[in-house]
Amino acid sequence: MRVLLVRHGESTNNQLANQRSYDEYIRNRSHEPELTPAGRQQAEQLAAYMGALQATAQDETGRGASVTERPVTAIYTSPMLRAMQTAAPLAGTLGMSPEVWVEIHEHGGLFTGDPRNGEVVSYPGLSRAQIAARFRAFSLPPQVTESGWWSGGYEEMSACTVRAQRVAQTLRHWAPARPDDVLLLVTHGTFMDQLIKALLGVNGDSAFYFNHINTAISRIDFLDNGFVAIRYLNRAPHLTPVQFTR
Repeated sequence: MRVLLVRHGESTNNQLANQRSYDEYIRNRSHEPELTPAGRQQAEQLAAYMGALQATAQDETGRGASVTERPVTAIYTSPMLRAMQTAAPLAGTLGMSPEVWVEIHEHGGLFTGDPRNGEVVSYPGLSRAQIAARFRAFSLPPQVTESGWWSGGYEEMSACTVRAQRVAQTLRHWAPARPDDVLLLVTHGTFMDQLIKALLGVNGDSAFYFNHINTAISRIDFLDNGFVAIRYLNRAPHLTPVQFTR
């Protein structure tokens, strides 16, 4: 089984963080940021790139399959708006119905305020009806209700680490039964770091970070012997260098 980890396109929070000090950013950030115009373009270019790659992969399936690309068979997305907005062009181009996977949301959850002093406000996220109206092709799990999907306040990093370990275990469980699948997960920067560490058996609080620019792709192959192979990290061949954002 193969997993492609994709970070969402540039969000308004990403843009704000690159323009302001941390204190200004944390005071003004949105709990549910949308993609910026640049982020939407990144998502469209990612979809076009994956569509072209898909066509080539379908022609070459079986030739060097361990190192070359294969057609994507399933798309999973975080329930956060910026991730679903990134997944939507992929769904249209690849002709697939993304499945919302609540567990791959970003660290922290949906909140405003400053976690350093405990002054945070929690938000429930988009409701089932709201997601269905905006993303008609998406498949929604029971965890997405008419009241939203988030009720955890501010999620500490230790909780994010445990959640990433659960996702890693799920992927390891799927791998033997889905050897021909290529799963594309649209998720988030810090969660991707934690998930890769979980898959490698590295402590989540280790003093290094797997950084990804917006819409960058990392590929992880699950091998027959239970090993995982990191084929590449943080690739963005669909972007020019001036389009790189973080």
